[in-house]
Amino acid sequence: MSKVLYIGWFDLPESAAGIRVYQIAKVLREGGNEVVFLCLSQSTIKKDDNIEYDGFSYIRKAQSSMKIKSVANIIFGYVDFDVIKETINSVKPDSVIIYNEKERLTRKLVHYCHQQGITVGADVTEWYELSRSKKWNYIVSKNVDFRIRKMDVELDYIISISPYLTAYYKSIGCKQVVEIPPIMDCIKSTIIPTEARVRHFVYAGSPAQKDLLLPFLKAVEAINKEQIRIFADVVGVSEEQINGLMQTNDSKKNGIIAFGRVPHQKCIRIVEMADFSILFRENLRYAKAGFSTKLSESLSLGIPVLCNAVGGADVIIQDGINGIKINSYEVEEIIKAIERILDMDQQTIDKMKKNALNAAQRLFLGSQYIDTLNNIVNQKLKNYKSNI
Repeated sequence: MSKVLYIGWFDLPESAAGIRVYQIAKVLREGGNEVVFLCLSQSTIKKDDNIEYDGFSYIRKAQSSMKIKSVANIIFGYVDFDVIKETINSVKPDSVIIYNEKERLTRKLVHYCHQQGITVGADVTEWYELSRSKKWNYIVSKNVDFRIRKMDVELDYIISISPYLTAYYKSIGCKQVVEIPPIMDCIKSTIIPTEARVRHFVYAGSPAQKDLLLPFLKAVEAINKEQIRIFADVVGVSEEQINGLMQTNDSKKNGIIAFGRVPHQKCIRIVEMADFSILFRENLRYAKAGFSTKLSESLSLGIPVLCNAVGGADVIIQDGINGIKINSYEVEEIIKAIERILDMDQQTIDKMKKNALNAAQRLFLGSQYIDTLNNIVNQKLKNYKSNI
């Protein structure tokens, strides 16, 4: 079995990125491999540190306090590459996995690792449109876009999160492409029966660049105009932010409950008590290439999803079976979908909850990907000649 060094701008499993790499690492460990994390440019710590979490070693590197140095690193990865080389020489991995890294850094890393007989793969979970990126984000997105188009074909393997990315990488002739959606370890064995109460819809996340929250909130406001018919539980967004988004002083009177940012375990408890979760995204490449962790987590908790047909939902959600799927995110369409749910009895919703769990058990259990991951990280470089 192999020692694997997992590299990227992630940290402990509290964010989507941290959860993604942690779950992949657990599957690798279950297959007999050792995984070490190298967390680059951490803005939450003032100095480098090494910590243990669930038996994994996290080597955490603080972000540079020098603005010029930090900007150069964001664009070119110069500082990160020196840190990576130092860590490789110390850890001595058999394989390196990079998480959504930049082209210049990836190119240098592949060259350096291949000289030492170390395989290099990429865990790819996003591909943003350049038109949606501004200022520094545009430069980073341009760099990543160039890596995906020109550099990734030189990697030894690709771990793709979505059917869209899998199809793309196979079309350009990448050596090995494996598709692994978000893995969940919170998959429940039974559902929480639906109660005779006002229906609760939940959104958990940070809408920022990916999710469309406002159309849903406007739909809730319209449905609750005369009286509270549904509750919208919003996790990850403050009441002040929601009020600003909706241009109101009191979103709570419309049945919208803001929880703000909470620990991940509390977020799970809020989601599993809902009747439906919601997810709306634009029909653009960023949504097609990605795969929402919110979607997989919701199904894993036995909560059906109200969504539009994009970003994993187009493949997994079956309308009326394990969720409600609509073609657009227009307010009127969302209102119709919610009214449809309000017409359902408890037994119908319970059946959808069971179907949601079945989908999660079929797709998101890590154990089914052990052999797949073992095969790619334990391969040896062809034509490699040791200097020893």
